[in-house]
Amino acid sequence: MNKKNKNIPQRAAATVNEVKVEKSVPVDMEYMAAPGIESSFWQKLTHGKVPYILIAVLGLVLYANTFNHEYALDDELIVCGNTYVLRGVDGIGDIMGNDIFDSYNKSINAEANLAGGRFRPFSLATFALEQEVIGTLPEGIQPDSWDLNKNKIGDASEDLNKDGVFNDKDVKSKGMAFRHINNVLLYVLSVCILYMFLSRFFFKDNKLLALLTALLFVAHPIHTEVVANVKSRDEILSLMFMILTMHLSFLYVEGKQMKHLIWALVCYFIALLSKEYGATLLIILPVSLYAYYKKLKFSDIPMLLVGLVITFGIYYAMRSSVVVGLGENAKQDSELLNNPFLNASGIEAIATKIYINLIYFALLLLPLKMSSDYSFNVIHFRTFADPEVWLSIAVLAGLGVATLLAFKKRNWLVVPLLFILMHLVLINNFLFNIGATMGERLVYHSSFGVCILLVVGLHYLFTKVLKSNPHYVAFALLPLIAFYSFKTIARNPAWKNNQTLYLTDVKTYPNSTMLNGNACISLFDMSNMPANKAREKGLLDSAAVYGNKALLLHPGYFYAHINLGLVKARQGELDSAVWHWKKAKELSPYEKQIDPLLDNAAADFYNRGQKSMNENNLQEALAQFQKSHEAKPKDHRPLYFLGMVYYKMGNFVKAKEMWSLGLSYAPGDPMLQKALNDVANY
Repeated sequence: MNKKNKNIPQRAAATVNEVKVEKSVPVDMEYMAAPGIESSFWQKLTHGKVPYILIAVLGLVLYANTFNHEYALDDELIVCGNTYVLRGVDGIGDIMGNDIFDSYNKSINAEANLAGGRFRPFSLATFALEQEVIGTLPEGIQPDSWDLNKNKIGDASEDLNKDGVFNDKDVKSKGMAFRHINNVLLYVLSVCILYMFLSRFFFKDNKLLALLTALLFVAHPIHTEVVANVKSRDEILSLMFMILTMHLSFLYVEGKQMKHLIWALVCYFIALLSKEYGATLLIILPVSLYAYYKKLKFSDIPMLLVGLVITFGIYYAMRSSVVVGLGENAKQDSELLNNPFLNASGIEAIATKIYINLIYFALLLLPLKMSSDYSFNVIHFRTFADPEVWLSIAVLAGLGVATLLAFKKRNWLVVPLLFILMHLVLINNFLFNIGATMGERLVYHSSFGVCILLVVGLHYLFTKVLKSNPHYVAFALLPLIAFYSFKTIARNPAWKNNQTLYLTDVKTYPNSTMLNGNACISLFDMSNMPANKAREKGLLDSAAVYGNKALLLHPGYFYAHINLGLVKARQGELDSAVWHWKKAKELSPYEKQIDPLLDNAAADFYNRGQKSMNENNLQEALAQFQKSHEAKPKDHRPLYFLGMVYYKMGNFVKAKEMWSLGLSYAPGDPMLQKALNDVANY
């Protein structure tokens, strides 16, 4: 009964220079007049600028509550604390020539610890451009960088994160609202490009389905990490330029215009520089063309195919020169939080990796529980005795079979299926150890395919199974889009800063080692805020609970030792603090922040020892100087006073031992030398 609406302009006939191809657009995807609703209503809804306005309005409404966000998660490492980014345009050269974590790794004197490295310079270059507007810091963040007017006074306007404390967090917060707004604008633009591509090709004869797909995509709450966390701009840029590459390639196939080919390859190169996912287009794009254009032969488009390979080759050469040697780092294999399957048996690792795909599918369809972290111990190991593992296998197998059938029949639905499966393969830890169990941002590309299949599936249900009006798919999807929208708006506030993020997510997944450790330091930071002075003790007590739980889950988590040590020091338990910091130093000898903490503790013990010695409390002085020595073993000053205490106690042998040890660390020190000379006859 379906009849093509004659008001819809049809595709122009191919010129003599064009490949004469037959498109695989399903015949049932056409405009139909619903009872009581004029067909013109649906046409107007998808006419001209209207769909772009709808997408933009929805996107801005959903993410307007992120405009005043600060930084969270990896924003500090990649964006607002990155020394290359802070230099603005001048830093772009270093950005193009280094791994994205290079600045951070150098700041902590560490080697790369993520397999394969991360070469994604394009998003970092956009951050550097933003920094030019925000204000560059060529020398990096200095102790007084927060003092914008250089009057050495903390003015209210300089407390950018409104925590009552003037420090580097204010510097890092500067301009973050600008970056968040740009993230949202880029996201909206990318979804408009998705709609442009779908409505021009796959849904050419039913633009309503293209619009519904775009609205579903823009509202999907699993994208909150991508949009609300500035660092994840690489996901937005990657998918946007991948779709632009496809759009321009399709135009090139139809018109054989060189400008379309050139711009397609330029977009492909940018997609690769945005994120490694662009490599999947080497398969997805040719298959898409093969499926959409029924009579196309690859011999008809040699320049496009060769251009893709050459472009990828250039990118790969650049990437190899930057990240070579980063992939087999032993540190990756020895740290549980970087290698979540370290303690799993071979069978458990395989079964769990399979099962994780099922979690992804659940999040892609109905994201009820969301988190910034899924590391140890959020997801328990599975075996093949667990039914959910077999359910995951069944889903993957079903998608795999559907992909093969769609390819065999040259059906364009192979495209969304490939977007789902190929990008899952890159992140499910089978081919690569990604350094994490899973992450919501990692299925951003796959969600594009899922949204298409949801819309097409419902359309098929109404038109083929129920034999009802095809426009009912719009009414069926509205509740889902509404649910997604409310979930997105509700989730965004968690991403305001690290404190809101960790304290929100640890309630969702209370057995996450990382979330407990980060909740510990978040509460510690809150206890330092002047506004929370009355709550200081309660905040510190709660911080200690989270810190202890993190170490109970993973005793080797050195950041938890550092953070819990800070809490203990503030609680007056300096002995316990030093124990945790020394443990952290054993676990991570090159962590730069540990030595200053131990130095401060040593100074505190040293001062206590001096006070006790002045009060002639020799036993207490001995204990305090000994603690100072243990906190900072190579400092000769506590050793001098240890010798003095022993000398006053009549233990000349121990006194000489302390002074001799002190001289080994400070040869020629006159006080130590004199003390040894004075005790030489004893």
